[in-house]
Amino acid sequence: MMKKTRSFKIKNKLIAIILSITFFTLAIAFTSIIIYEKITIQEAFKNKYETIALVVAEGLGPIISFGDQEEAYKALILYLTSDQSIQNAFVYDENDALYTDYHRNRDIESKQPEKPKKLKLLELPKIPEIPEMSTMIVESDYIHIFHKILEDGSKVGTLYLRVSIEEINNKVKNLIVSMILILLLLIPLSLVLAAKLQGIISNPILDLAHVTKEVSAKGNYSIRVEKKNNDEVGMLYDGFNDMMEQIHNRDIQRDRVESELKAAEFFLSSVMESMPTSLITIESDGTVTQWNKSTVQLTGIEAIDAKGKNLWELLPDFTKYQSTINKVLHTEKTVQFYKESIKIKQKTFYLNVTIFPLLVSKVPKFVIMVDNVTEIEIKEQQLRQSQKMETVGTLAGGLAHDFNNVLGGIIGTISLFKYKSSKNRKVSPNEIEKYFTTIEESANRASDMVQHLLSLTRKQDLSLAPTDLNTVIKSTVKICKNTFDKSIEINARYSKKRAISNVDSTQIEQSVLNLCINAAHAMTIMRKEGERYGGNLNISLEKVDADKYFCKLHHEAEEEENYWRISVQDTGIGMSAATLTNIFDPFFTTKIEGKGTGLGLAMVYNIVQRHKGFTDVYSQEGIGTTFHIYLPLLKDDVIETIMSPQEKVHKGEGLILVIDDEEIMRRTAKSILEECGYDIIMAENGEEGVEMYKKYKDKIKAVVLDMVMPKMSGKQTYIELTKINREIKVVLASGFRKDTRVESILKLGVKGFIQKPYTMAILANTIYKIIASKD
Repeated sequence: MMKKTRSFKIKNKLIAIILSITFFTLAIAFTSIIIYEKITIQEAFKNKYETIALVVAEGLGPIISFGDQEEAYKALILYLTSDQSIQNAFVYDENDALYTDYHRNRDIESKQPEKPKKLKLLELPKIPEIPEMSTMIVESDYIHIFHKILEDGSKVGTLYLRVSIEEINNKVKNLIVSMILILLLLIPLSLVLAAKLQGIISNPILDLAHVTKEVSAKGNYSIRVEKKNNDEVGMLYDGFNDMMEQIHNRDIQRDRVESELKAAEFFLSSVMESMPTSLITIESDGTVTQWNKSTVQLTGIEAIDAKGKNLWELLPDFTKYQSTINKVLHTEKTVQFYKESIKIKQKTFYLNVTIFPLLVSKVPKFVIMVDNVTEIEIKEQQLRQSQKMETVGTLAGGLAHDFNNVLGGIIGTISLFKYKSSKNRKVSPNEIEKYFTTIEESANRASDMVQHLLSLTRKQDLSLAPTDLNTVIKSTVKICKNTFDKSIEINARYSKKRAISNVDSTQIEQSVLNLCINAAHAMTIMRKEGERYGGNLNISLEKVDADKYFCKLHHEAEEEENYWRISVQDTGIGMSAATLTNIFDPFFTTKIEGKGTGLGLAMVYNIVQRHKGFTDVYSQEGIGTTFHIYLPLLKDDVIETIMSPQEKVHKGEGLILVIDDEEIMRRTAKSILEECGYDIIMAENGEEGVEMYKKYKDKIKAVVLDMVMPKMSGKQTYIELTKINREIKVVLASGFRKDTRVESILKLGVKGFIQKPYTMAILANTIYKIIASKD
C-alpha cells in the first residue's frame, strides 16, 4: 500500500491529505455545534414553559379567588390550546385539591365542545414542595412544571403543566441531519480547494515550461516569470530572469516608456470605475456621459444602457435636482444633500448626493457623486430605538408609581360612593359630579401615560407640532421625582409665558430625560466610594435673544432668531476637558459597565439638530455639569390651543354592530351609542360578528370592530365582512397607537380609527361621520 502511495503524483497526495484533514476538522466542529445547540434548545424550551406557567398562573389567580371553576377551565383552554407540547394541565386549590384540568387529547384532539364532567385521563400527580414560586422536574419524555397561583400576595392554588419534549428531540434530529447534509456538500468544495492548493506547487514549474517554449518558438525575450517563492523553484526563476534580462537589455528603455504610458492610461480609465462611490457625469440637459460600476450596482442599470440617455428618465426621483444643476452652473459651487430618501426601482435608499461642475470640460458638464448610506441610516435608527428602550427601563419605576396614584383616585372614589350608597346616605348631585370628575380625570391621566409610553418606544420620524415646552419640562420633572434616588433634590424653573416651539414633543422630552438621567448618575452611581451621595438637579426654561454677541459665542445660532433654552444642571462629579470633546460620540461613556450604552448624548445631539437647534455643555471636575438645549421660537403668531374645547356629541339612528372580545368595551360602546339614538347588536369575536352581519346586513349601518381578538383577528374579520358587502362602513378600535399594524388595516378600506380608551364624543362623532359620508 505504501509503495503504491509513493508512486502517486504530488498533486494527488496533496489532495488526499487536505481532504482527510478537512473531513476530520468538520466532523469535530459539527459534533460540537450539535452538542451546544442541543443544550441551548433545552434551556430555551425550559425558559419558554416557565414563562407560560407564570402567565397562566397570573391569569388564574383572580378567577380562582372568585371561585369560578368553569371560567378557570376556559382560561386554560384559551392559554394552552395554541401550544401542542403542553399535554396536560392541572389546577389545584389552596388545599391541593383538584380544581380543574386540561388534557390535549381530550379537549383539543377529540374536539369536544364542552369539558366532560368526569374523565380521568392521567393519574393526578402529587404536588412537590415548591421552595419559591415554581419548580421544574425534567424526565426523559416530559418536563413537569409546578407553579404557585397567587392573588394579592397569597397562595390560592397551584398550577401543574406536563410538557412533552418531543419538539426538542425533533429539533436535535433535524440539526443532526442538517449537519450531515452540510458535511456532504462541503466534501466537493474541499476537493476543489485541494485541487487549487496543489496547483500552488505544480503550476510554477508548468508556467516556467510554458514560458520557455514561448521564448523558443517566438523569440520574445521580453517575457519574465514572476518569482513567488524563495524556494528551489524561485532560484530557478531568478536564473531564468537574469538570462532574459541580459538579452532584453537593448529594448528595456523602449519597453519601460511603453509600459508607463499604458499604466497611466489604465489608471485614468480605472479611477472612475474602481471608486466605491457612484459617479454620474451629465450635460446641462441631463444627458449621461459617464456611468461607473458603482452606479450600475446601485441602480441595476448597465452603463451601455445609460450613456446617451436622459438621467431624469432613467432615475425619476433625481428630477428634483434639476434646479440645483442650474444653480451650480451659475455659481460653480458644490452643493451637497445628506441622507436623501430616494426610490430606485421601487426600493428606497438613503443617499448622500453631491453635485459639482466639471470645470475642465469645454461643454458644461456636471458630476453627481452618490454615497449609499442606507445601512448607516438604518443602524442609526436602531441605535435611537435602543436608547429609547434604555430610557423606558430607567423610568419604569416612576410610571408604576404614577399608575398606582391614578388607580388610587379611581378606586378610592368608587369605594366612597359605594359605601355611602350601602348606608342609604343621600348623595347630592354636586357630590356625584365631583366623584365622576375625579374618576374621569384619573382615567384620562392613565390614558395619557399609556400614550406617552407608546410614543416613547415606537420608531418614528419627526412629527412637528406647536408645543408648550413648559408642559414637556413638567412631565419630565414629574417622572424624575418619582424615579430618581431621594438624595437628589430636583428644582424646576419654568417660563412665565407659554414657551411655544415647533417640535416633536416626544423626542424633546426623551432628550431632556436622557440629560436628567445622566445628571442623576453623575450625582450617585458615578461617585467614588466615601463621597456624598446625591446633590441638586436644576431644570430651567427661559427665552434667549440671539444677538450678534450671542452668535459669536454660538456659531450654530442664526442672528435675529430667538431661542428657548432648556438647561439641565447638576452638582455631580463633572467632566474633564478631554472627556468633553468625546461626549457626543456614539458608544462613548464614562459610566461603569452595564450602566450606560454611550448612545444617550449622541441621540440628544442628533434630535436637537433635526429640530434646527443646538446644544452646549459646561463642566468642571468636582463641581458639576450644565447642558443647554436651544430650540427656535415658533415664528407664526397662530398657536394651537393646548386645551381643546369640549366636543359636541352628534346623535343619529340606525342599527350598529359592535364586535369586541372585551365585555366591558362592548357594554361601554352599547351604552354610549344607545344614548345617542342608535340600536345596538353585539358579537364577542370575529366569527360571531361575521355571522351576525350576514343575518342583519340590510339593516346594519356601521360596524365598530376591535383590532385584536381571538379566533379571528380584526383584519381577518374585516376581509370576511367585505366579501359580504364591499361598501361596508367600519370603524376600527384598538388599544394600539396608529402604527403600521393599524395602517395596514386602514389601507384595506376601513373608514375610521379610534384609539381605546375613547370618550363618548369620539365614538359618537366618528360613527356619525362615517354614516353621513358618501364614500
